[in-house]
Amino acid sequence: MLKTIKILLLCSLLSAAVVQAQTRYEVTHVPVPINTTGSETGAVLIDDSLLFYTTMENQETSQLYLIDFNPIITKIFHAPVAADGTLGPSTLSQWGLNANGMNSANVAFDAKNDIIYFTRSDAGNNSLSQIYYTKRVNKRWRKPVLLGGDVNLAQYNSTHPSVGYLPDGKTILYFSSDRPGGLGGMDIWYTIIIDDGKPGNCTNLGAPVNSDSNDITPFYSNDEGCLYFSSNRAGGLGGFDIYCTEGWRNSWQLPRTLGNEVNTRFDDLFFTVQPCRCRCVQERADTTEIVTACGFLSSNRPGSLYISDSNCCHDLFRWRRLVRPEGVKPAVPQLPASHSPLDLLPLSLYFHNDEPTPCTLDTTTRLDYAATYHRYYQMRDEYKGAQPSPVDRRKWDSIQGAVDIFFDYELRKGYNDLMQFLEFLYQDLKAGRKVTVTVDGYASPLFESLYNVNLSKRRIDSFRNQLLRWNDQALLPFINNGSLKLATTAHGAADTNTVAPSDPLRNPKSLKSIYSLDAAHARRIDIVDYHYNN
Repeated sequence: MLKTIKILLLCSLLSAAVVQAQTRYEVTHVPVPINTTGSETGAVLIDDSLLFYTTMENQETSQLYLIDFNPIITKIFHAPVAADGTLGPSTLSQWGLNANGMNSANVAFDAKNDIIYFTRSDAGNNSLSQIYYTKRVNKRWRKPVLLGGDVNLAQYNSTHPSVGYLPDGKTILYFSSDRPGGLGGMDIWYTIIIDDGKPGNCTNLGAPVNSDSNDITPFYSNDEGCLYFSSNRAGGLGGFDIYCTEGWRNSWQLPRTLGNEVNTRFDDLFFTVQPCRCRCVQERADTTEIVTACGFLSSNRPGSLYISDSNCCHDLFRWRRLVRPEGVKPAVPQLPASHSPLDLLPLSLYFHNDEPTPCTLDTTTRLDYAATYHRYYQMRDEYKGAQPSPVDRRKWDSIQGAVDIFFDYELRKGYNDLMQFLEFLYQDLKAGRKVTVTVDGYASPLFESLYNVNLSKRRIDSFRNQLLRWNDQALLPFINNGSLKLATTAHGAADTNTVAPSDPLRNPKSLKSIYSLDAAHARRIDIVDYHYNN
């Protein structure tokens, strides 16, 4: 225990010393045989020497938050971890966590009280996840039992447990659940363990941690006082992104994304922080960087192993947080040549009819693009229902499929690309570059010329607001000092072919033309150029 306290003190001192330093993340793929062509998730260390994780064989789905209730069996494995961090061969856990005919997953370790929390569900369709626990007594693990209190509610899922500690030393258990009383989808909840496995009442973390989307896989880092979790809320790069929020119990700061060094367009989940050990805190001679923290995450990003679908399956990845003390010159450029904002251009961002701020000749709006996108993306069924109904069923399927393609591969992709574009832009500006971004605005030909020009200006203004508000106004200083400039042109009506009066979807005077894909493609802004001024 004394050794652990000394190591934690070393970590705290290092963290305090590098507050003003430059921080970045490295993410590397854990090799075979730990990773397989199935899914590996939820890696945590137990006793500082065993890596526990979940394996689900040949699972081809990206909806990982449903991992506990999939008919394919999930099992808990562990692998030894050497002093230098090397992982040994993995074996199926024999600690009583696995059971015949049951899914077992999502291990959390209470080191103070020698308790493991994990989830189980029946190996059948629509089975519900419940949280179990087992306690170690005299170096032996007892038979797991269902956690009491109101943690496991009938007809609802409870999963993804994570252990934290309150200032008075009590254990606080965070978990995900779709029970009533949340903000929507899966939410993060907590309960205080009153006495040796007996939980108190469960409380929803509320906003700003939870959202109307799915908020899952919490992990509380006691060293940092930070809750890491994943969410598919608006504003991420795509799929599930990893966020961090400082605080405890009911008091939390606004969550911030870990950025595109950790997150991708795919599902990034189960971010865990390894207990701070000496092997994790070291100086890199080649870059004069200090590794201040490390751990694991799960992702189905490119590089994950698979059988047929390249993004079907989640693998374990290792991450390291590297800090370069202030004043030390970077050894590598801020932006690798293979990752540039220019790679994303031209970038089109689409709008629903007369958005944002409809029925006005104003040239500005209070909304940012994220707000208009989020509403627009929920209108897929409305667009499908407004399409023509041909006699030939095959044509109907083709029309409906075209709407899906627009919403997923144009509307949503444009938004995801924008988030990555803004991250690249921020890194450029932080590196001292001066940038001019060129944006063109367009409208569909449903209104007269003056109205369309002003509407195009409002759409450009929503992009300007996105710049001002992105990542807690991180770009605002660069806008104020002139490092970031916009060059804009409001073109009004785009050049389209929506002029066939016999077809209500192609007749500008018909309300149904609002839902035509021709009009949908016309209502947009294009980021067309990214110019360095120095």
